[in-house]
Amino acid sequence: MASVRKRTLPSGETRWQVDYKDQAGKRRSKQFETKKEAVGFETQVRAAIANGTYIHAADSITVEEACRQYLEHLTVRRDTGQEMERATYRNYEGAIRLHILEPEIGIGGMKLAELKAKHVNAFRDRLLAGGRSVTRTRRILIILGFVLKHARSNELIFTNPLEGVEVKRQSRASGAMTKEAARSLKENVKRLIDAAEGDEFRTYLIVAALAGLRASEQRGLRWENVDLEAGYIRVRERADIFNAMGETKSEAGNRDVPIGPLIVNTLKRWKLQCRKSDLNLVFPTKAGGIIAHTNVHSRWFKPLCRKLGIKMRWHDLRHFAVSAWIDQGFSVKAVMEFAGHKDYRQTMERYGKLFPSEDHHKAMAAMEKRLLG
Repeated sequence: MASVRKRTLPSGETRWQVDYKDQAGKRRSKQFETKKEAVGFETQVRAAIANGTYIHAADSITVEEACRQYLEHLTVRRDTGQEMERATYRNYEGAIRLHILEPEIGIGGMKLAELKAKHVNAFRDRLLAGGRSVTRTRRILIILGFVLKHARSNELIFTNPLEGVEVKRQSRASGAMTKEAARSLKENVKRLIDAAEGDEFRTYLIVAALAGLRASEQRGLRWENVDLEAGYIRVRERADIFNAMGETKSEAGNRDVPIGPLIVNTLKRWKLQCRKSDLNLVFPTKAGGIIAHTNVHSRWFKPLCRKLGIKMRWHDLRHFAVSAWIDQGFSVKAVMEFAGHKDYRQTMERYGKLFPSEDHHKAMAAMEKRLLG
């Protein structure tokens, strides 16, 4: 049984104390400043003891230990091929080490049993105040959620401290591409392609700008997935940051991207001089291996941008491809599929402003004429 009683401390201050026995019969107690807090805790602890889910803080592991156990689990998954790429493991480990366990901002020293939503909310606010972006903060909390889910599956915690914790989205307009930005991209990409030297880089640039492949997908592109007769690039795999071939980013990443005569003819010419590769890569290194994205940046892309006075990221070439498809009149569904987006919301939040607006006045006039003559 649990009870609540009022206590006066030697200092003269008043506290409300909850006395109870845990499921092992061990006497426990905890003090609170208000009766409301004490009664609330007494109700919770009584229910937890009754259903066998109570864990006292003294018997609980820390968040840091829970993270260590989770990373050990991921290591097993990674080393046994259970949907855990090395790049993904590296991202998770980095988020845990640099943010969740960061001494000034993180929560590594907290006991799992004492971790509440208010602590996670405070952690979220420290991340944002410390300069982390909204997107990064959301990803960090998602990874924290994975850690806590693993802890719950091992009965190290029985509640979900993340429940109700939110990271408010930035306004959709903040990440949406404008028509002005699309026009600027069009001008810059044309200048880059016109000024690109060497067949290899020019081909690489044209494929990126017009087929809209992610950098990892282009680096892992094989000739057997390029159909120059039918005019398609079939995206089936990608090369990660460790230059290891693997599955696409998501199921939606498996797609067939139609290509026009410029890409077809450029790739035909390139195929005649392309270096041989055991992987049959479209863009192999001199040794026949997977080209590193950092090399593309340092050797080709950034020097050309500096020469032309253009400020662009490589990923902007993918934005250009999508904006060009929209400008050509492709439907939302087609753009979503060609880009490999998971759903239409991803497409519309980023590129919705580029789709042509319907002429509602003209439609109303046509309706009135049809109905009333």
